[in-house]
Amino acid sequence: MSYLERPSLGSVLYAREVPEHGGDTMFASQYLAYDTLSDGMKAMLGGMTAIHSARRPYGVDAARRLDPSPSSMTFRFGGEAHAEREHPVIRTHVETGRKSLYVNGTFTVRFKDMTEEESAPLLNYLWQHAVRPEFTCRFRWRKGSVAFWDNRCVQHNAINDYHGQRRVMHRVTIEGERPV
Repeated sequence: MSYLERPSLGSVLYAREVPEHGGDTMFASQYLAYDTLSDGMKAMLGGMTAIHSARRPYGVDAARRLDPSPSSMTFRFGGEAHAEREHPVIRTHVETGRKSLYVNGTFTVRFKDMTEEESAPLLNYLWQHAVRPEFTCRFRWRKGSVAFWDNRCVQHNAINDYHGQRRVMHRVTIEGERPV
């Protein structure tokens, strides 16, 4: 939810129904993603701002690109998804004081004062770097499982590998602060 002015602090997910196999969630530490960058990359990124927007998944053209297979999720598409928010590429956690990488492949569209085309090579590198296996853990859901994560320093990815089976989750998202 980095497309919001005040992105979420964290999320809690409760598994009501899980598939027989698949449907795990991958969590990637953005502290580790930052810590393993070279000093030169840290220095360059430390002064950069990224532009975040929900237009790709929720914008007016997104409905046409949506997979037509049945889903229990309800999506709201519209022009408000085209709003852009500026956030630092390197975020400092307000409680721990630690720095983390703060870009993602879903909502980070470009760097401030750059085009999407100019931004693409570095963003692609950062998106791949952010989810390297050594920064990641895999959570296997069971009925009744609960996961709570800090969206300020963790990326999550639900693996869509359970075609034909149901995965029913209840989610609570906690409002956060403006990234610094």
